[in-house]
Amino acid sequence: MYKLNEQQQHELLELLCALIRHKSENPPGEEQQVAEFIYHYFKQENIDVEMQEVAPGRPNVIAHLKGSGKGKHLLFNGHIDVVPCGCGWSTEPFDPVIKDGKVFGRGAADMKSGVAAMMYTATLLKRNQDTFSGNLTLVFNVDEERINLGMLHYIKDGISADYAIIGEPTSLGVCIAHKGVSRYNLSTKGTAGHAAKTRYPDSAISKMAKILPAIEQHRASVEEISHPLLGSASMIITTINGGTAPNIVPQHCDIEIDRRLVPGEEKQEIEARLHQAIAQYNKGEEIDYHLDNYLFIPASDIPADHELTKVALDTVSRFTEKTALPEIFEATCEAPFFSVTSQIPTLIMGPGGLAQAHVKDEFVEIKELYLAAEIYYDMANTLLNK
Repeated sequence: MYKLNEQQQHELLELLCALIRHKSENPPGEEQQVAEFIYHYFKQENIDVEMQEVAPGRPNVIAHLKGSGKGKHLLFNGHIDVVPCGCGWSTEPFDPVIKDGKVFGRGAADMKSGVAAMMYTATLLKRNQDTFSGNLTLVFNVDEERINLGMLHYIKDGISADYAIIGEPTSLGVCIAHKGVSRYNLSTKGTAGHAAKTRYPDSAISKMAKILPAIEQHRASVEEISHPLLGSASMIITTINGGTAPNIVPQHCDIEIDRRLVPGEEKQEIEARLHQAIAQYNKGEEIDYHLDNYLFIPASDIPADHELTKVALDTVSRFTEKTALPEIFEATCEAPFFSVTSQIPTLIMGPGGLAQAHVKDEFVEIKELYLAAEIYYDMANTLLNK
């Protein structure tokens, strides 16, 4: 087992702190500085690297280590944007603080520690002149926290690999599945008029009143869809807004629906079942409404007995001296862009706890940062020589 020495630990810790210092809040989408830092870091380590412009001032960074033969192709992935800091921090969010065995700063857990560990893994492979037959690609993309522009751009022409590891914060747990999410805006329209004088009001809210119970009834059948690890699918109405004033016939009414998916559920089928549920509840009555599916990220999973999973479980068990078991990732991430869209077996595993994501005084345990780099390095040497 490869263990970082004191100098290497110091370099890795400094790398994480440097990543945190380069602001990359999204919104508004300020990843340029951190992308340039990563690019120049790889250049200094004599690792092939390129920047891939996704939108003005928003580049992905892609690095490559090529092996000597026709071995397996491994992808390391992490996003370089972070959520806005918000208020209430006890430290400066972009001036990392090292205290009590932790690094505090925005992105420390989600997920610049994962990015740092993957970057340093490539550095060790290069410096140690490790020989392997496969290829390692590191993809650090923009806009994960919003609408996935960076990942969509990266995969738009098609990609292929044998394995992918996403370094989201899992406290180094080997996560083999997560639920997907589909979000909808459902709107009804009416005709505005004076509430006292309109004899036959064309009310958007009255139309919505026929839809709401249909959705609630449909929710029970959604929850019957299940997955052995992830449990049941779900659906809930999360917002409602309608009308403009107490004395005006409502011209609009809007609701938002959050639908959580399990592996195997498809966009067209989900929408068709929702339309069908509304029609059946209202006995075929035609109701004028519009359904906009503005976000769809499918669920992702990989078998517990897949080669990638087994290597990860064995490696984590050896380095942590605890028996690692397959886990689920309780948030949504970009794994489906690899596993579903690109058919690349993908797992999620990185330093930092998910409970630290998006909170004030975000931190990562330094020991997890070191372990992550050691685990990634060991796994890369194993998988790239398959």
